[in-house]
Amino acid sequence: MANLSKKPNRLVHEKSPYLLQHAHNPVDWFPWGTEAFEKAKKEDKIILLSIGYSTCHWCHVMERESFEDDSTAEVLNRDFVCIKLDREERPDIDKIYMDALHAMGTQGGWPLNMFLTPTKEPILGGTYFPPENRYGKRSFKEVLRLVSEAWKNQREELVTAAGDLTQYLRDNETRPNEGKLPAKEIIEKNFERYLQVYDKEFFGFKTNSVNKFPPSMALSFLTEFYLLKKDPRALEMAFNTAYAMKSGGIYDQVGGGICRYATDHEWLVPHFEKMLYDNSLYVEALSLLYKATGETFFMDAIREIVTYIQRDMTLDSGGIASAEDADSEGEEGKFYIWNHKEFHSLVPSEEIQGFWNVTEEGNFEHQNILNVYWKGKNPYVDGISFKPEFLKQLGEAKAKLLKERNERVRPLRDDKVLTSWNCLWIRALLSAYEVSGENEYLNDAKKIYQFIGNQLVGADGSILRRFREGEAKFFGTLPDYTEFIWVSMKLFQLDGDIEAYQKGKKSLDYVFSNFESTVGPFYESYHGNEDLIVRTIEGYDGVEPSGNSTILHLFYLLHSFGYKNKNLEKKANSIFAYFLPELTQNSLSYPSMISAFQKFQYPSKEVLVVYKDKDPEEVGSIRKKLAALKDPNVVWLVVEESKAKSLGEELELLTGRGAGSGILYYVCRNFSCELPKDNWEETLTLIQQ
Repeated sequence: MANLSKKPNRLVHEKSPYLLQHAHNPVDWFPWGTEAFEKAKKEDKIILLSIGYSTCHWCHVMERESFEDDSTAEVLNRDFVCIKLDREERPDIDKIYMDALHAMGTQGGWPLNMFLTPTKEPILGGTYFPPENRYGKRSFKEVLRLVSEAWKNQREELVTAAGDLTQYLRDNETRPNEGKLPAKEIIEKNFERYLQVYDKEFFGFKTNSVNKFPPSMALSFLTEFYLLKKDPRALEMAFNTAYAMKSGGIYDQVGGGICRYATDHEWLVPHFEKMLYDNSLYVEALSLLYKATGETFFMDAIREIVTYIQRDMTLDSGGIASAEDADSEGEEGKFYIWNHKEFHSLVPSEEIQGFWNVTEEGNFEHQNILNVYWKGKNPYVDGISFKPEFLKQLGEAKAKLLKERNERVRPLRDDKVLTSWNCLWIRALLSAYEVSGENEYLNDAKKIYQFIGNQLVGADGSILRRFREGEAKFFGTLPDYTEFIWVSMKLFQLDGDIEAYQKGKKSLDYVFSNFESTVGPFYESYHGNEDLIVRTIEGYDGVEPSGNSTILHLFYLLHSFGYKNKNLEKKANSIFAYFLPELTQNSLSYPSMISAFQKFQYPSKEVLVVYKDKDPEEVGSIRKKLAALKDPNVVWLVVEESKAKSLGEELELLTGRGAGSGILYYVCRNFSCELPKDNWEETLTLIQQ
């Protein structure tokens, strides 16, 4: 953390909480920008680009050991130009240098420390460097000495190698697209891959030798696969994994919300930081599971997470904060764990202590991470049941523990608002509203949407990425655009919001003008963004869906509405064709894209309801009935007659459709429509045929 007694460096003028953490380091840090590059060129120095984020544990460690150390700072200030970058503000830059690190054969992670030529080309990089030789790694000072000497003695070789690597990265992004679509069988193969890596004992998937990350996008794929194919094994994997995540130490049993990952396969010991995107994607998966099963456990989990975000992450400005740190008072997890004596004084009930596995010896450094034990059980097969009186007792215990915990020193909250992450949360709220009909979720989503629209979206459809302390900054990346357009279209569908539709359409036009590549998919960055050495293309669904994955879901929805401005099906096929190798060989890393591909492989059903002079409650109840349909390939729209006429020119589904004497239901398959009906019962029969 920043030592405020020391003289500030240039980062003191930044808004990023991560950069501000480094604003009192003795290192002469620059933010990313022309000033740093001009100095590097003028003084003929290598650039050290150090990338991290405010809730990154190893970033804190390296700051404490190296960047706050005067002797290390002296070397850095003498021989290098040093740039600090918040990867969450500039994921486009982070992606380039992470790709470079992978191309060098090094495993990625943060902090990412990359040495660059004065023209930003990557020379050498690594992640965390220790202050002395250990963990089989050279010390940071030793690395600095070797790089500095190489720059003096082997300049030409370094510059040539950096240029070759940069060219390799460019070529890699624009490989040719042969236009061949993936086979439909990849969906079934993807499901079989999940069966192979499914952990039958602790649930979730063994795709990593040590850690388990929340696989929420995979759970959404599996639930939709079940709804389309009726294979109960898909639902069992999704159901049990969602249950295990909510029951494990990875979930905050007292305050709600899921942590970044578990450091074991039992979901017991988390890395305690909480990210907005993880909680958003988990709520979306829980909503789908609730729709598929009606199991109240999933709805209760949604309510808890929504309460957590409202209580701890909602900012006065109207946006949602990005993350909460794992550390408080210099210790990871200190805020969340309990010793037996303290817990017992607040909750003496042996039943509750047994339920949460609280013991005198503890399960984590003689303290207790609260968790619910399920080894040997199969919740999908056995069902989930709690007696109402026990749930009441549990609720009272949580309230007491939360009150006590609120007296502790809280972990740092990263209060910057990121467009894509906030839109992921809006998406989660809209999913919860769709399956529950609870207006609170819709109203919450609309408030955040309005904030994003007012602060980060321009009149021309352009989008900025970050808002903090009244300042909106940085070109939006593809996910900022696609997530905003997606929630705009969902608000149009779920709430009849024509203004949201128009805003989304404007931003979609902007994406086509400024992000489209010649090889099929869309670039990560805006074409006018001149401070990047490479324009990357991303399909990998990492911690959030890639922009190319979300745009495919969006194209499916708009294609089903009969969007006339572009041939969206053709465009979607060119994206699927580009990612053919990944979807065929490495589909587990593309869960959101595979979900989109799955939708395009099944015949769509379009249901349009046109009404006039109806009271809002009746219209709302029709939307609820349509939202309750379990077929993922039914796309529906409920529109007032005059609005249907105004949009008829751009949405084929609405062209020439009226409300008759008050309401008409149109059921179509691939735009071939049955005669309209004037009542729900006959409409439902047609839908289910």
